[in-house]
Amino acid sequence: MEENKAHVEIYDDDSVVELFDENDKSVEFREIASIELDGKFYELLQPVEPLDGIGEDEAVIFEYTEGDTPDERNFTPLFDEELLERVFNEYLKASSECDCGCDCCDCEDDECDCDHEHEHCDCGHCHS
Repeated sequence: MEENKAHVEIYDDDSVVELFDENDKSVEFREIASIELDGKFYELLQPVEPLDGIGEDEAVIFEYTEGDTPDERNFTPLFDEELLERVFNEYLKASSECDCGCDCCDCEDDECDCDHEHEHCDCGHCHS
């Protein structure tokens, strides 16, 4: 059986999500990426302020579902190690695909407007 292809959106801005811990204390997270995998949605979030148990360069992965209103999302932390690894690997794959600076334009001819030297590109998206 073929697995569903993941869709990953990496955020460039500093979007912040406010979540509440078990003591109803507000905790702000920076949105790093949104990952759709196997028909479910996941959010890679990084604490704005340091949190116990989460390193400065670490993030937390939550599954999210739509809430009752258009802007409401419900976040549930992931604990399944295998699923955490799959989601994070999809994020890593997407974030490394475009590190050449060409914006992954899927250009296939010489009339590309991405201003990238395609003969030197090895991202797999640009074709010389």
